[in-house]
Amino acid sequence: MAFKRLTGGILIGCLVFSTTSCEKVEQPLSLPDKSGSEYMLIQMGEDYKDQLFFDLETKSVVYTSPVNSWDFAFETGVNDYHVFMNGGGTGVFVYNTHQTDITKVITAPGIKDNEWQFDQASGTNDSTGIGEWHTGNRSKSEVYVVKLDPTFYPDTFRKIQLLNVTDKSYVMAYSNLRDNKVKTITIEKNPNYNYVYFSFQDDGKITTPEPPKNTWDIVFTRYRYNYHYLNNFTYPVTGVLTNPYNTIAAKDSTQTYEKIDAPYLLKLKFLNRRDVIGFDWKQFTLNQQQGVSQYTINKNMIYVLKNRKGYYYKLRFLDFYHHGVKGNPSFEYERIQ
Repeated sequence: MAFKRLTGGILIGCLVFSTTSCEKVEQPLSLPDKSGSEYMLIQMGEDYKDQLFFDLETKSVVYTSPVNSWDFAFETGVNDYHVFMNGGGTGVFVYNTHQTDITKVITAPGIKDNEWQFDQASGTNDSTGIGEWHTGNRSKSEVYVVKLDPTFYPDTFRKIQLLNVTDKSYVMAYSNLRDNKVKTITIEKNPNYNYVYFSFQDDGKITTPEPPKNTWDIVFTRYRYNYHYLNNFTYPVTGVLTNPYNTIAAKDSTQTYEKIDAPYLLKLKFLNRRDVIGFDWKQFTLNQQQGVSQYTINKNMIYVLKNRKGYYYKLRFLDFYHHGVKGNPSFEYERIQ
């Protein structure tokens, strides 16, 4: 039998072979001997409509929200100004027209799909699709055309213009692409949160899809990943992102989970990328002859986090199914120091 393996969250096989549900025959979950680890099951659901924020210390999901409840995220620090976009939920792309009169931008650019800008999965400030929209503490006032997923927005295109940012707020103009009735919204910064979120739903509104930044460590969600080896093909994947607030992470496949301890931390390379855990702790396997597919877990990949409180945790995944239904990752983790 010929099997093909695709990394983690990519569901191309499921799209091509629509007769399969990416389910497997239920097997009893075999857990290792108890050694101080906590065992958790996160129930995202097989349609991945929700994102779940998890706190390692309290062993609990502290917040749940729909992945499509926002389009743009605005940093909240006094000196912050970067703007991020939702790639895994509402599929936001942008194109900088370099024009400054928003009323004159009324048509979508005639560009190829891979020429639209998007955020990289790292979630760092130098990886945003919108980029450096102001200079010398003044907005460039450039108009961006926004392309959205038609699943959520039948009228696919919008336009935005970031007008100003201060230590307390942003000012943004926006409207439908072909509409000259431009609205302006003030987006107040709230330092208790990583971001303040904006959605085009209901004619434009502020949303709160994320809990306060001091209450969680990791989020199970969908986000956009760029497959560089596939001519920069982008695809929404299901995985884990870390809290950008004072959280760093490392991964290791050379040492067993049981042997990763406090002295071993010195051998790890910690990064502030949000996608260190990411989605490739699982693999998608497709049997083309039988039209059967399933996810398998790489239990040899261990992740170590240093969270916002300075605590170190090690973590590994055990399964992606619960009672035969995908979208229910289980994992074990333990505080190291």
